[in-house]
Amino acid sequence: MQPADSAEPAPGPDRTGRGPERALLEPALAAVRETGAALLLRGDPGMGKTALLDWAEDRAARAGLRVLRMAGAEAESELPFAALHQVLWPLLDTGPALPDGAQGPLERALGLREGALPAVTEVADAALALLARAAADRPLVLLLDGLQWADPASAAVFRSVAERAAGLPLVVIGATRHEGTYATCPAGRAIDLEALDDTRAARLLRVLHPHLADWARRRVLRAAGGNPLALRELPAELERAAPDRLAVLADPESAELLGELPLGERLGRLYEDRLRALPQEARRVLLLAALGGPAAPTPPGTPSPWRAIEDSGLARLDPATGRVRFRHPLVRAGLVHIASSAQRRAAHRRLADTLPPHDPRRTAHLAAAAIGPDDGLAALLYAEAEAMGDRGAEAEAASVMARAAGLTADVERRAARLVAAAEMAARGGRLRFADRLLAEAATEAAPRTPQPAALYALVVAYVRLHRACDSVPAVERLPAILDAVAVAAASGEPAAPGDSARRAALVEPALFVLLLVAVHTGDERARAALDRHAAGGSPLAALCHQAWADPPRTARDVPARLRAAAAELGDDAHPLADRLLLWTAMAVDTVGEHDALWNRLAHGGTYVTQAFIDLARTHDGFLRGRWDEALARARRGTAASAAHGYGFNEMMFLLHEAQVLAGRGDTAGLEAIGRTLSPWATEHRVRLVTGRLLGMKALCALGHGRVGEAWHHVRSLTPPGVLPPDVPWIQLTLLDFAQAAVESGHRDEARAHLSAVRAAGVAEVSPHHAFLVAAAEALAAPDDRAEEHYTAAYAVPGAGDWPFELARLHLAHGACLRRRSRRREAAARLAAAHTVFERLRATPWAGQAARELAAAGGAGPEPERPGAPARGIRHPLSAQELRIAELAAQGLTNREIGARLRLSPRTVGAHLYKIFPKLGITTRGGMAQALREAGPREPA
Repeated sequence: MQPADSAEPAPGPDRTGRGPERALLEPALAAVRETGAALLLRGDPGMGKTALLDWAEDRAARAGLRVLRMAGAEAESELPFAALHQVLWPLLDTGPALPDGAQGPLERALGLREGALPAVTEVADAALALLARAAADRPLVLLLDGLQWADPASAAVFRSVAERAAGLPLVVIGATRHEGTYATCPAGRAIDLEALDDTRAARLLRVLHPHLADWARRRVLRAAGGNPLALRELPAELERAAPDRLAVLADPESAELLGELPLGERLGRLYEDRLRALPQEARRVLLLAALGGPAAPTPPGTPSPWRAIEDSGLARLDPATGRVRFRHPLVRAGLVHIASSAQRRAAHRRLADTLPPHDPRRTAHLAAAAIGPDDGLAALLYAEAEAMGDRGAEAEAASVMARAAGLTADVERRAARLVAAAEMAARGGRLRFADRLLAEAATEAAPRTPQPAALYALVVAYVRLHRACDSVPAVERLPAILDAVAVAAASGEPAAPGDSARRAALVEPALFVLLLVAVHTGDERARAALDRHAAGGSPLAALCHQAWADPPRTARDVPARLRAAAAELGDDAHPLADRLLLWTAMAVDTVGEHDALWNRLAHGGTYVTQAFIDLARTHDGFLRGRWDEALARARRGTAASAAHGYGFNEMMFLLHEAQVLAGRGDTAGLEAIGRTLSPWATEHRVRLVTGRLLGMKALCALGHGRVGEAWHHVRSLTPPGVLPPDVPWIQLTLLDFAQAAVESGHRDEARAHLSAVRAAGVAEVSPHHAFLVAAAEALAAPDDRAEEHYTAAYAVPGAGDWPFELARLHLAHGACLRRRSRRREAAARLAAAHTVFERLRATPWAGQAARELAAAGGAGPEPERPGAPARGIRHPLSAQELRIAELAAQGLTNREIGARLRLSPRTVGAHLYKIFPKLGITTRGGMAQALREAGPREPA
């Protein structure tokens, strides 16, 4: 179908959810130049008919076909030939004239000529003739959307054209609902669009809304019932809805949530007009069923509404169960949507009266029916919310707790329940909702602090840190909370029931928040509080503090203890315990060793857990050479964090993206991210980010050979011989420090720094630390001892786990061997380095390896086919550059070279500006030797 001179675009994700149905349309579109076809899409509203026609239109346009399209409108359904006018109007001025016997009836039908309306058969023959003439010049695709609204005369013409399309270069694709005169179709032509199954619906929702929170995803999938339009529209409506109006308790039999589902205008139109057409009693009966009740009996002396209901096709009564079966979940939502507030409250009260006193559904109905405060009902909701939170449904429990607060009469108690709801929302990943609830709690309790003050302070610290990286609430409030808990624990006084559990629930999260603040900002108040209280938390919190307190000096036995702690942790461990272990592993570069930990965390459904996993995996992916995966994960994480309102995570994912760009030498990309990160990190005093950016700038500069710039950056990060305790991940800059120092003429500073590193015990922290220290020492070693240091670095266990850093070691070793005229050994090291750099797409580093390999006499590449992968090392110079370099090596000036090659002296100078770094020289005096080492250039 695609013309030979047009490229087929790479297929993107299916945004229709109708892959199998698209596959049925594809052959007809592909074969339109040889034979015509007619197909009919049938389905309920929102099932994707229009989306499929949009796809067909795009497909046809890219294939060079002409598209004519009609969209049925209810307002024009009584106007004869109105729909046909939409289709044929583009052909009337540009198409060839028809014989008068056909032209006249067609023009009268379309209102272009006065006279009585012609017979439908005459118009159908004329329309087919016009379409046939136009299709002879360029094949046609006729798309007829909303045929249920097409006027009867046009519908008859379309049917006639469809029946005779097979002999023409014409494809007719119609779309209609199941009901209506056009819904009947010959066998083999109809494609019925049923609701998407669970798998396809979940896949489409992830394509359309990749960053939707899991609690909202579950609700949308349940409410949409496989309707593609609902999957597209509902998430936006949920986002706009007030969070405490979201349904919160499930009817286990109907698997549908109670409460009003916000539909919006487009979804509301799907069924609401038909619902409003039902008698009032029918709507009352269906509303009770929509809210989770059984079929309501008809009051004595009133006619049964069921004939009208079943005639509408919107619902039916299941005689076996006595329950109402709706045509689609959106019918239920539409019933609730069109009912007045008074009607909904009355229905909820009636349903509550039919349920046992302790049934959670009764509580939900009463809560939906309540108008003013009701402390008894609030207490029931409070208990239900706590039970939901214990089951791990914190996101949903937050809404229940917020509703409990809304029904609470006492101001202080209402504020306390708002705080509890905010804490649940924060744990469930609903950070914006948590922020709003905290503001409400502060308003309720003003001018005093909402109680319990400790929980309020903890949630404020957590929310402010993650929303805007505001660490002030954490460092000003959390140390005092920990001090008070420690004093109470040391007093020896008997604790009230539940006090120990409440203290533990405060201490662990408070320590974790302070740890994040201390690591990222270096704030001394946070560090001091951790030093005082980390031992009073769980062993996992103490281990995590040990790993991050001063890694070069305090983390030596952490990996072994971490492995033991991970092995002892049960499958039912609290998610915070898993996050503590994972954060500990990140401090010592052993994230990849804990598969069991990954598997446990992978089952966590909240955004908080998934974001934490992704941050750790992104960092580990960079270290272990999975750069494409790391880059994709970082970019997805940035977008997801922005969507969920987690500004802190958004910046951290950007930092990890910058790490890959720095390794690849993408100066422009690194600078672009730096323009976002640097002001943010400076404003919020996030020293970890500013330090990592300095290290990344040094790495990028080294890739491009800008050693002076790299030396400036690493010296700004830490002076030679000094290992400050507040520079996390200092090990990641060791190679950069050594290389920048040596290549800029500061070998003594490099040795002094590495001596301090070795004395601090950095090499004893983890296998990665040991390899980095050994590799940096090899780079800084004197020439007469370099070989033994390189050998020792290669012998570090697990050296091959860090491909980029190992490749840098191969590159430095190969260059050293080449300078000592050990060319064969050098070529082997350099070829290994080049292979890794090419795989990682670290282009500047690959260029360095290629130049060194050429200088060592390494084999050049075989002639390459267009599009084929490179199989060798290219000569560093192009043919033009090589000729200029050869003439310059002979002593010719720029003007003389230009005269020979018919170039301007300025152009020659520009070429030489590029040639010098490619050959690794800075003056013309080294040109001849550099060309000999580069070897002959292979012919193209």
